[in-house]
Amino acid sequence: MAFLCLPTVRVVVSLIKFLQRSVLVVLSALSFSVFAADNWDEATYDKEDDIRVYTRHVEGSDTLAFKAVTHVTGSLTAGVALLQDAPRTKDWVFNCKIMEEIELISATQGTYYMITNMPWPVKDRDSITETKVSQNPDSLAVRVDMNARNDVFPSNDDFIRIREMSGYWLFTPKEGNQIEVIYEAHADPGGGLPSWLVNSFLVDAPLNTLRGFRKLVTEDVYQKAERTFIREAN
Repeated sequence: MAFLCLPTVRVVVSLIKFLQRSVLVVLSALSFSVFAADNWDEATYDKEDDIRVYTRHVEGSDTLAFKAVTHVTGSLTAGVALLQDAPRTKDWVFNCKIMEEIELISATQGTYYMITNMPWPVKDRDSITETKVSQNPDSLAVRVDMNARNDVFPSNDDFIRIREMSGYWLFTPKEGNQIEVIYEAHADPGGGLPSWLVNSFLVDAPLNTLRGFRKLVTEDVYQKAERTFIREAN
């Protein structure tokens, strides 16, 4: 007679750790805008890198939203130049395998294809994103909006397509040649990952992404970049 075999504690712990890694990878590929009130709760503060991550509930969603904030020294253009440098994305966005430019629609608008690494046996994710850059003429704040495009080319069996995606980066000039960087997002990564697990580990993805951003944005190739559609604060 066969007995029902329950998993051991070691197996359960291993499964949880695997799911945690999967959640982090999915979240790194998603950048979603948030449309609720400013009732943020601070989730973590990395004093060394000056990064704060906040979370909050979003009406109609089981998944929390996050907002990551930091400050860097330099130009407004540098952040935009880094975001537009598709080949370098894999060097700073958490678990990005590759990003390629599909079409440069204009100087301020383009479409990009991205593949995100997932731990075996979960399938890698891919996504097509359209970006638009705008600048507030009064505050000089620069915003990069991102939205999923599902009409460019169809998905295939090699990847799970991320179909619902929207978000933004915001670069605001401050005193002392400082730039406030805000990366705000809300997502349901799908693929069968439970919302409680997503909510438990969503802080790490934006935290690691901003760490990578801070490191690369200081490079001369970005600090000396020029964009005719961006007016610097000084």
